[in-house]
Amino acid sequence: MKRRTLLQAGGGLAATSVALATGCDNKTGKAGAASSGAATEAAAGAGAAQTNAAAAGGGAKGRASQSSWTALGKSLDGKLVRASDAAYATARRLYNTRYDSLKPSAIAYVKHPADIAECLSFARRYDTPVAIRSGGHSYAGWSSGNGKLIIDVSALSKVGAPSGGTTRIGAGAKLIDVYEGLGAHGVTIPGGSCPTVGISGLTLGGGHGVASRAYGLTCDSLVGATLVTADGKTVDCDRKQHADLFWALRGAGNGNFGVVTELRFRTHPAPRAVMAYLTWPWAKAAKVVASWQKWGPVQADEIWSACHLDARPGNTPSVSVAAFSLGGYRELQNALDKLADQPGGPGPAKSVRLTPTGYLDAMESYAGCSTKSTAQCHMPGSLPGQTGSGQLGRETYAARSHFFDSSLSATGIRTLMDQIEAGGRKGVSGNVALTALGGAINRVGRTDTAFVHRGSKFLAQYLTSWPANGSPGTHTAWLNSFHDAMRRHSSGAAYQNYTDPGLTNWKSAYYGAAATRLAEVKRTYDPQRLFSTFPQAL
Repeated sequence: MKRRTLLQAGGGLAATSVALATGCDNKTGKAGAASSGAATEAAAGAGAAQTNAAAAGGGAKGRASQSSWTALGKSLDGKLVRASDAAYATARRLYNTRYDSLKPSAIAYVKHPADIAECLSFARRYDTPVAIRSGGHSYAGWSSGNGKLIIDVSALSKVGAPSGGTTRIGAGAKLIDVYEGLGAHGVTIPGGSCPTVGISGLTLGGGHGVASRAYGLTCDSLVGATLVTADGKTVDCDRKQHADLFWALRGAGNGNFGVVTELRFRTHPAPRAVMAYLTWPWAKAAKVVASWQKWGPVQADEIWSACHLDARPGNTPSVSVAAFSLGGYRELQNALDKLADQPGGPGPAKSVRLTPTGYLDAMESYAGCSTKSTAQCHMPGSLPGQTGSGQLGRETYAARSHFFDSSLSATGIRTLMDQIEAGGRKGVSGNVALTALGGAINRVGRTDTAFVHRGSKFLAQYLTSWPANGSPGTHTAWLNSFHDAMRRHSSGAAYQNYTDPGLTNWKSAYYGAAATRLAEVKRTYDPQRLFSTFPQAL
């Protein structure tokens, strides 16, 4: 059973209950971008991107010939996969099956910065649009695209042994390998739970997860990065060197400034933890939401939580709260009692599960990999990022998001419930996950990084999924209606790692007050806009 199906099944599935809020949180490949647009939108965007690339290149130089592509392949130490190769059918695919129709010109599995420089030189010479891919989880399909040269960094996957409180991690490392690699040393970095998400995609768009209220966003633990810029140069950046670029990468590094090859992180303790999962009857949903939104964002830093409302076709919707704590069992138990019993609260939960666990065991549970080996917790295959014994499958879904700076009114809560109930009546499998922010996340200054959403109380992700061979129409219509209905209750901001091509104000929604400074950084490091081959490029 797939992870999202498990999520929507609800009842007692503590091990997977938060994956929707933190798990495939990034769905990104192009170093962080994501989106809920339809496959046709992605294809249209790819075409527009090619036009933009030609314009940026200063005039058409002619399409690359077959011999030129052959020469590129021979110049790389990594593998170049073209349409005529047996591996192409697998290499071109993203995690989301919605984008299986996209046909890039080639996929370059680069092994080092020199390979990347060769690819970028080729792109400049032949006006070939590029896309950057780390995990292939882009909501928009923007880590692929028709006619593009995909620069896939999956082979750059080394997770370095921590030293002096920091660690070096290759840009293509998958989250399961990051947790396993660092966990062997008793440390971690805060991140999401979807095991095949690439670390660079998650980090460069912010990155939130079950440890974020305690340790901050993934990008908040970033202390340095190495990337190849549009001119083919390898650049190291941190707070002292190329500080403007380092600032921009922490929240807006999603394919905008270069191809990241390595990330350097401050590590944190990985102590024993407690996982919790509670459910109530749907009749108490309004009280659960009202109580949770006052409770979740103000808990002690070590307590993270998310409130889920799930539409179930032909059945009564469900409501649940998942929680995770780096503190003690008793402390979390007492905190959850206050959630239920505060004035106006929902009262005792119908079902309660609290599970003490090791930190690494918790990450494996949230990844849906408790009964799998690390090798099995990958996509199957022989290409970089895959394993021969991999057992994970792909999924079909769309999502949108809102940040909320204040609690929902009674009207807002009723709207939330109405939309979930409507989804069930329409036969839609969908949900909303409200994730508590605050804690260490909000103690960072609003413009200290390019992730500006530091005053928000919680983040909402609206999501729907359907069979790979099914029609998305009813599902995406419900998703858009849900998003539209909740817009007036939200702050108007959206999470850049849930990239949304339906937004007309995406620049302000993602980047707010940082947008002007980001434009300046873009002009400095990508003046010819080589990396502007997707519709929401800075």
